[in-house]
Amino acid sequence: MSDFDRLSRAGYGADAAHKASEQEAQELSRGSFHPDAARKAAEQEAYELREERESGRSSRAATSRRTGASARSRADKTVVRRTAPEQREPSGGAVVSKRSGLGMALRRKMRQERSQERVSARAAARSRRRAERAERRRNRGSGGGLMPLLLIVAAAVAIYLVVFSPIDRSIALPAEEREGLSQELKGHIPGMPYYVLALGSDAREGDTVSRTDTMILVRVDPLGGKLTMLSIPRDTMVEIEGYGTQKINAAYAFGGAAGAVHEVSELTGAPVSQVAVVKFDGVEGLVDALGGVTVNVPVPVNDPYYTGLVLPAGEQEMDGHTALLFSRVRHGFDLGDYQRQIDQRILIQAIMNKALSLGPTKLPSVMGGMDGMLGTTMRCYSILPLMARLKLGGATVYQATVPSTTAMVDGVSYVIADDEALSQMMDVIDAGGDPSTLG
Repeated sequence: MSDFDRLSRAGYGADAAHKASEQEAQELSRGSFHPDAARKAAEQEAYELREERESGRSSRAATSRRTGASARSRADKTVVRRTAPEQREPSGGAVVSKRSGLGMALRRKMRQERSQERVSARAAARSRRRAERAERRRNRGSGGGLMPLLLIVAAAVAIYLVVFSPIDRSIALPAEEREGLSQELKGHIPGMPYYVLALGSDAREGDTVSRTDTMILVRVDPLGGKLTMLSIPRDTMVEIEGYGTQKINAAYAFGGAAGAVHEVSELTGAPVSQVAVVKFDGVEGLVDALGGVTVNVPVPVNDPYYTGLVLPAGEQEMDGHTALLFSRVRHGFDLGDYQRQIDQRILIQAIMNKALSLGPTKLPSVMGGMDGMLGTTMRCYSILPLMARLKLGGATVYQATVPSTTAMVDGVSYVIADDEALSQMMDVIDAGGDPSTLG
């Protein structure tokens, strides 16, 4: 039976059925279809059924109609049926036949919505994958930029382990010295100025106890490229705990490098961070390893009885032995030991200038040649960058001696430090100034 016959038997006129079909088609073509149409259709059907019962039609015919309609529901295109409340769609409470035009429109719209959702989900997934790939490329790019740096660091570590680590072991102070110094040395911030105490030991082969023939406190300014050398007269009078009044060079004999650091810090107030101890023959070996040095001798040297050294003033080429004698001469000068301190600082600067003039490939052999001559808390990784900085940027070197006078105390000749003048001088040194400008 056709849709038209079925609608006619239900009480609809042909015109009404035709108009309903045209209205549905128009709404679908305009895209104005709305799920409420299903609800309205169901309400219209219920209204017609009530009208049918009121008109006195037989229940048998109505039952037959409903049974026939149910049997033909799969072929219907426009008929809707009522459902239980729990089966109703949220849009209007009616379920539309699968083959009806209304059901097809609903399903088409739902398929379109699901399709749009899938398209949106795929687009979001593609965007996410593109972002992840871009992030991986950036990471690979950054890793590529980092790789050369890592290779350089690895090469530097390898060179240090192979070339410089053995040198560090050879110039390291004995373990007992390092243990004592751990209580005296002060830490410092890398790159910031710090103090080094340079000690020249007068120990000869076979000596078990020695004094320091030379004591120089050096302020090192790595970034500023400045070195300030303050000579401390070896006869400076100090009070050493447990030993009473002594000359400061005895502190090394009583307490080793730690004892010397303690007394120098007490005298000057400087926080000492590093120590370098050069043995008696160290200067000779170091100068020979450098191939000799050029020294500008400030005053004539005439010491035939003690060292046997006789030199005119002016520029002199010195080998290791001559440089060692020059650093020890103190007789025959008007200034006595004060002139020796000046000569020692001049020799140190000449050694530093010669070391800086060498190529970087020669420095390891020079430092390696100091095995047994030098003991220090410093390491190649701090010495070599400092030397490179001084070579590239030039070095500013200031020199001074602890302001003092000489006196006899209980029949012993001492150097008496001027505490007030020394305090003013240390203020200038701490500030990076030139202490020689003080009167």
